[in-house]
Parts: sequence; structure tokens; C-alpha cells
Amino acid sequence: MAQFNPDFWEVPIDSSFLENVPTEGALWFETREDRERRHAMREFFQRVLPAVEELIEAQLTGRQKEVIRLYYFQGLTQEDIAAQLELSQSTVSRHLFGTVRNGRKVGGALNKLRKAVERSTSGPLNTALSQLQERFAEAV
Repeated sequence: MAQFNPDFWEVPIDSSFLENVPTEGALWFETREDRERRHAMREFFQRVLPAVEELIEAQLTGRQKEVIRLYYFQGLTQEDIAAQLELSQSTVSRHLFGTVRNGRKVGGALNKLRKAVERSTSGPLNTALSQLQERFAEAV
């Protein structure tokens, strides 16, 4: 058996042990239902992305648009965004999520977008959402 190599942090294991682990117990095992849900979610996001981008463009301030795109579309952390835009992390957080005043959540890009989605009674977002719910029901 091979020696432990601290450069790679490998732990040697006899392959016969791994062969005895049932497939269902494997770390990345995916059931048919899991796979259907994953594909349904991917299609849902592809379908609603143009509508979400329109809402972002129409509803948010310039700074909120910047922060939303960096946080959700580029996957940067609040700290990274703060450094890039020369803001504090708490300011970035307020741009994203708003703040609580007198027990109410006020401001924030996500709050604005959520309200805009709630106001829309038809359109691509609601159609895509109902299709997603149907796909989830079929997968069960």
C-alpha cells in the first residue's frame, strides 16, 4: 500500500473497500427524481433569466444593478464587491438586502425585485414557475 503523501493530502484506501460501498450510498449519487428536478431547475432559470434581467434594468438603481450582477451573476462575495466598488461590506449588504427600520424591511435590490415579481400577474415568470411546478409533480 502507498505511503501517506502530505503534499497531496491523500489517504490511501484499499479499492476493495470502495467496491463494497453501495451506489446509493455514494457521495454524489443522484436518483431519477433528483436528476429530473436538476434539469427542470436549469430549464426554469434559462427561461426566466431574460425576464429577470429586464426587471433588474427597469426597477433598480445603477449601484443596485452593479451589486446584483457582481453578487449573483459573477458569484463575488460581499467583501470582494466592496473592495471592487470601494464601498464597505455593510453598504453592499444594504444595496442587496435592504435594512430594517421600525420593524420593517426597507430598501434593497432583492426587495424591489420581489415586489415587482409579485405585481406581475402574468408573463414569462409566472408561466415558467407553473411549468416548473408541473415538472416537479411529474418527477415524484
